[in-house]
Amino acid sequence: MAQQSAPVVLEAKDGSTSVAGQLVGFENNIYVLETEDMGRIQISGDNVICTGAICPVIPDAVVAVEPQFGIYGSRTVGTTLIPNLLRGYAESVGATYEIAATEDPAERIVRLINADGSLRAEIDLQTRGSGSAFPALADGYADIGVADRRMKDSDVAKIAAAGIPDLRDSAEETVLGVDGIVMITHPDNPVRNLTSLEIAKIWSGEITNWLELGGGDVPISVNSFGEGSGDRAVMMDALVRPNGRDETVAVTRWSAYQDMVNAVMGDKGGIGFVGRWLARTNDVNLLAIREDCGLLSPPTDFRMKIEGYALSRRLYAYSRPGDIHPEAQAFLDWTLTTPAQAFIKESNFVDRDLERMRLEDMGMMLVHTAAVEPDFDGAQYSDMMRQLRGADRLSVSFRFNTGSSNLDVESIRNVQELAVRMKAGEFDGFEVLLVGFADSVGDRVRNTRLAQNRAEAVRSILAQSLSAADNARLLPISYGELLPLSCNDSEVGRERNRRVEVWLRLPNSRTVSR
Repeated sequence: MAQQSAPVVLEAKDGSTSVAGQLVGFENNIYVLETEDMGRIQISGDNVICTGAICPVIPDAVVAVEPQFGIYGSRTVGTTLIPNLLRGYAESVGATYEIAATEDPAERIVRLINADGSLRAEIDLQTRGSGSAFPALADGYADIGVADRRMKDSDVAKIAAAGIPDLRDSAEETVLGVDGIVMITHPDNPVRNLTSLEIAKIWSGEITNWLELGGGDVPISVNSFGEGSGDRAVMMDALVRPNGRDETVAVTRWSAYQDMVNAVMGDKGGIGFVGRWLARTNDVNLLAIREDCGLLSPPTDFRMKIEGYALSRRLYAYSRPGDIHPEAQAFLDWTLTTPAQAFIKESNFVDRDLERMRLEDMGMMLVHTAAVEPDFDGAQYSDMMRQLRGADRLSVSFRFNTGSSNLDVESIRNVQELAVRMKAGEFDGFEVLLVGFADSVGDRVRNTRLAQNRAEAVRSILAQSLSAADNARLLPISYGELLPLSCNDSEVGRERNRRVEVWLRLPNSRTVSR
């Protein structure tokens, strides 16, 4: 394209030389320059930088992005959940999905193929355990690291050496779903729940027969995983070691999840533990955890969604800040959408879809509140029953970072999702109650006020995204120490009890249409 004559300077990109003249043309990345000493010359734009009033604007070169990226980490997350989510993502973008095994069972190749036959993405999927996710991120082998636990301080140290900051509570921390470790027994075993102390005594060899636990006269056979197993670490750290015990009984160790399940299914005295995603697809008995104060913690979907089950755990994906393959980022973004939830559920993990529960379904929690809690207030309890009877609790909770009034990163996403649902009219006609609860440490009146403040904080965040009419339907209230999810005698239990719940209620009505 011809240019109006004007003075410019073309300088070599390495700074070695420069030439000045009148720019008389620029086409096909070639400068045409009229110089005083050399006359008219042509210079390739690849090698020079143009300075002057009418230098042409050259668009940035389009850099081809290689279609390969890696997903490394947890066996729990990577065995079925990631492949199913990748299949769902492929469908969402009009691509097909294929997965190829390798000689190493921990390594698979997933390919997404566009409708025109071109390769959209080739994913190196490696599942060697949650701990392998973070070195792979640090070394650049993985764009996404997946873990069946939150990253630990030791993981932070591993990625810090590569200049990657702590990814906890950051935009690079994504919760894919929820799962839990469950204690499993033979389906004919009549025992339906155990305390953590009873489990600890089984693992230490102090209880050796089911007759001691209300079952039949059958010797107990204990199944476990290797000492490097993440599932074993979760179970031991939550149930056995807090009771001053360790795995000192003779155990049968397994390396494969299904082998553990098969062993328990084939042994009337067997007990073991696996992820609920696998247990629920096999004929085994899933035990509830009976807490010391009498509360039961069953491994139900609703209980796991509100993170009220004793061994529930979030399933995480982590990525490098500002340095992630665009297709990998698009995939992560898609996992948080409504269509993705069907693939999470298909994988037998707990999805983000909302469930409802009524107050009268909370049986033991209501009884415990009235009969056990030492600082019980009858008037407050009566008001709670009056306000929440006829309302439905949603399977979402808002939790705060320890010792602060700041929502954790998953709760921020939950607030945003609730706002989207309200704006879409999903809860039209309902009052939306934001109900704050607290632990029982300290003064009851003060705890009620703290829980009210947190309910008000959630309302303030929601208000930023909602219309005045929707804001008018938000009602923050507090019932302090009432309705504990867990016993208040441990920090873990107290943390579960500090939350803000969401309840739906028809105005001036005690019944809810379903």
